[in-house]
Amino acid sequence: MFTVLFTAVGRRVQLIRAFKESYINHGVAARIIGTDSVPQMAPACYFCDDSYQVPFAHQAHYVERILEVCVKEKVNMVIPLFEPEFLSLDDNRQHFTEVGTTLLLSKRKVLDICRDKYLTYDFFTDNNIDTPKTWIDTEIPAYLKFPLFVKPRVGMGSAGVQKVKDKTHLHYILSQEHDLIVQEFISGSEYTLDILVSFDRKVLSVVPRQRLEVRSGEVSKSRTFYREDMIIKAKNIVEKLGAIGPVTLQCIDRGGKLYWTEINPRFGGGVPLSIKAGVDYPFLLYQLYKGQLLEPIIGRFKDNLKMIRYDEAIYF
Repeated sequence: MFTVLFTAVGRRVQLIRAFKESYINHGVAARIIGTDSVPQMAPACYFCDDSYQVPFAHQAHYVERILEVCVKEKVNMVIPLFEPEFLSLDDNRQHFTEVGTTLLLSKRKVLDICRDKYLTYDFFTDNNIDTPKTWIDTEIPAYLKFPLFVKPRVGMGSAGVQKVKDKTHLHYILSQEHDLIVQEFISGSEYTLDILVSFDRKVLSVVPRQRLEVRSGEVSKSRTFYREDMIIKAKNIVEKLGAIGPVTLQCIDRGGKLYWTEINPRFGGGVPLSIKAGVDYPFLLYQLYKGQLLEPIIGRFKDNLKMIRYDEAIYF
């Protein structure tokens, strides 16, 4: 039995379904376990084989409770989905190893770069990767071209992101909040790239998705998009970063020039589209866990496959 545990499953119903369908199709005996702080209010828990209540990620005993579930269910692989828990999980990486569970999470250096948007900016500039000019809130230059973006240095999705139209607006925001970054506004088509990296840091797959519509920070309309230079650049970025497992990159195309903006060391909300396009992440992870040597399948996906989302209801 191959048992996978997803943390903070929340609304990730499509992801849970994709994993279960893959294992059924490949004849893999598998169980999908979900955890959440309030499982009965987390839609994805109703699609897992079993679910468990855990404390909030910032509370005491959070990781201890995850480990208890791993022992009880004989979990083979933990796939974290919630960035605020990543550092605590990394601190306890050895404990997961001791109970026979693989933690699918990049190491601390990678996590630090990804969680802090200013460190992400430093990583891009240090490696000559085009990215919007960015300043921390205490080092704003005298001359700025508006509009600009203001973002929390640490945050998920679009939470706290504001478009600033003039200097008065900017000064007001900076006077109300701290630990912000100010970023050059780049207009253009937005892309998210789903990337999978083996345990020995070999990039196995890169699938760009054009973000056609975003709702509450998560893509609601999207399409796969084959563009060779984007794929090659993303592969190079992730190799320099040294990540493992799932990685999500974001970039903006301004007239053919790509500006890279964010890196997230986890599955993105739109990754079910990449799975449907032919990159079978669930089975690839099963093969990696089994120690199988996998050849990269970069660029091998169905181009221009579209995804539109709608809400469903669960009654209980």
